[in-house]
Amino acid sequence: MMFIIKNERKTKKFAALALSLTLLFAQTPIFAQKAQDKEPLFKIEESALPEDAQWQAELSFPDRFGEVEDTLAPNSLYAFDFFEGQGYLFVQVGTDVAAFSLFVNQERVDTSALVGGRSYKIDISKIARNGKNILQAADIRAAAAASRSVSNSNSAKVKIYVPYPVLQETSPEQSAIDSDALDLVSEIIQSDIEHGFPCAQLAVAKNGKVIYKNSWGFINSYDTDGNPLPQNEREKITDDTMFDIASCTKALAANMAIEFLISQKKLSLDTKIADVLGDDFYKKTINIKYKNGSGASLGQNKKWKAALTVRDVACHTAGFPAGPAYYNKNFNSTTQGREKENQTPKNKLYAGCGADQETRAKSFEAICKTPLLYEPGKRVLYSDADYMILGFVVEQITGEKLDDFCKKTFWEPLGLTRTTFNPLQNGFSKSDCAATELRGNTRGGTLLDFAGRSDTIQGEVHDETAYYSMAGVSGHAGLFTTASDALKLLSTLFYGGYGQNKFFDKDVLDSFFSPQDRDRANWAIGWYHQGDDRRSWNFSQSASRATVGHNGWTGTLVMLDPEEKLALAYFTSKRNTPFREENAYEFEGSYFTAAAPGFVPALLYEGIGNGSDKKNARLLLLADMVHDKFRLVEAERLKSGEPVTDSAHPIVRAAYSVLEVFVRRAKADGSDKAARLAKEAAALLDPTRDADEIEKIKEMMK
Repeated sequence: MMFIIKNERKTKKFAALALSLTLLFAQTPIFAQKAQDKEPLFKIEESALPEDAQWQAELSFPDRFGEVEDTLAPNSLYAFDFFEGQGYLFVQVGTDVAAFSLFVNQERVDTSALVGGRSYKIDISKIARNGKNILQAADIRAAAAASRSVSNSNSAKVKIYVPYPVLQETSPEQSAIDSDALDLVSEIIQSDIEHGFPCAQLAVAKNGKVIYKNSWGFINSYDTDGNPLPQNEREKITDDTMFDIASCTKALAANMAIEFLISQKKLSLDTKIADVLGDDFYKKTINIKYKNGSGASLGQNKKWKAALTVRDVACHTAGFPAGPAYYNKNFNSTTQGREKENQTPKNKLYAGCGADQETRAKSFEAICKTPLLYEPGKRVLYSDADYMILGFVVEQITGEKLDDFCKKTFWEPLGLTRTTFNPLQNGFSKSDCAATELRGNTRGGTLLDFAGRSDTIQGEVHDETAYYSMAGVSGHAGLFTTASDALKLLSTLFYGGYGQNKFFDKDVLDSFFSPQDRDRANWAIGWYHQGDDRRSWNFSQSASRATVGHNGWTGTLVMLDPEEKLALAYFTSKRNTPFREENAYEFEGSYFTAAAPGFVPALLYEGIGNGSDKKNARLLLLADMVHDKFRLVEAERLKSGEPVTDSAHPIVRAAYSVLEVFVRRAKADGSDKAARLAKEAAALLDPTRDADEIEKIKEMMK
């Protein structure tokens, strides 16, 4: 039978009916066994409605649409998002309501004792599901003495308030990821630290539960000359240690602020930047003949800048150069490259390096002067200038500094006590923060174009532009936080809020998390996007296509997989290591497995599911990791033309690290197959270079 619906209104109602029927009947009745429980499914207590609360949904029954619907069912049904094992509803019963029926996931709530004119809190944690939950309010009857005239007034209605889910603590043994996968992550990180990696911190949540938190290593592992500090002089990091999350600031500060303002209807993705920041944003533009630029005239450049929108900037398609280095007078504006000191200053956009509010104001002026490198929309060029601009947009609209706005809007409502810009100016000490680069921003004096900080950076943002140009507060970098605090921020992005706090409209989140277009599927709006295996280095090849997140230069990762309801924050301080003398940008910490962010989610996804041979699959995966690490050792010859003969080289130490983890696991397995794999892995060692390691492995295999 075919129905042809010509009326648009009826089409929408037909779709609503189809959705309602799907929600009502397509759910598997997994709670039937609860009927035998001695305790009731729902705990009900009389409770006043919380003041100033914000809700996932505010519903009024009957006729929640406010009119009679010819599709009927939607008027008494509502689907809301929650997680298994948690949740509650607030129910206000109108003074003229004599009786009503309430169901959650097709389980009846005993409403017989609920009195009109009062409100109640109903615990639904025993029957809550991960994802969509179905609420049904029906058979609402007015008191016999009530006049018919009140039948559609508030006094004859039942109002239901649905909060947002929150994170709950649980143990790995009770989680949806098997504990052995988490153990393997820990073993690899710990082994890397024993071989020279500085530190790491990890927090993981799945299905609304924090299933894992851990920290490894030390707040600072080396002196300024790159010599390992004695063990008794090192301070261990904890779950409370704060990390400089570098460009993850873009995601967890500026982007979230923009998403909030759009949800509040105070901004739109199509708002022109000049309409917020003023006409000087384009009128003050100067002419710079970029070496690899578009060659556009100054007049054309001004027209391009005048038309730029929030979307262009957030998508990194605005056309700004990657890093204009407003703090460095020796930066060459034309080539967009660093120049040695004592040459004629070539940075036409130099704004000073005072690391104060005056310099910050001059840096804004420099942004206004900055011409575009290419025509907007033509390509994606990741630019710190983009998010410096968005930070200023937030400040202009709210009338508050970015840090003050984020603190009031996000951090305080979420109870985040260890999230801030400029920790040393906000009640924290250096020992609260993981250290980053050993010699400031100078690489021991090898970078001669700028005489910046020369001591180990700790408690101050590493990023030169954020520190020198923006006084530590910028939309592109500068945020310090812990993995646990970051996990709470990420959790607000699942459904738009947390507990009784609403932050984002769901459709706003959908627009920001969607791929920019077919040719830019690895980019969402302000977020990296997995797409069709486009971000495996960041999120692993096992992440769902909808996964979003961001990385930071200091060694940080935040990630959200909405399909798996998985969120993680993995922070390292991989730059808190010596750099290779032959390359001032090549930090030793970057060679280790722990420095590659994708290795953590890769192993976590291996722990999801009920595969019957996980143990064997994991052992073989680890064996492949060992072989690949030694392939990277061999690949080092391409850089110098000679094989690596020094056992102290960081890539060799990194290979030793993962090999030792594998050998321990193979021995614990005890099978002939595991023993064979261990011998094959040990055979990768070079008899001359790795003589000491060979002896160590022999002892481990006994």
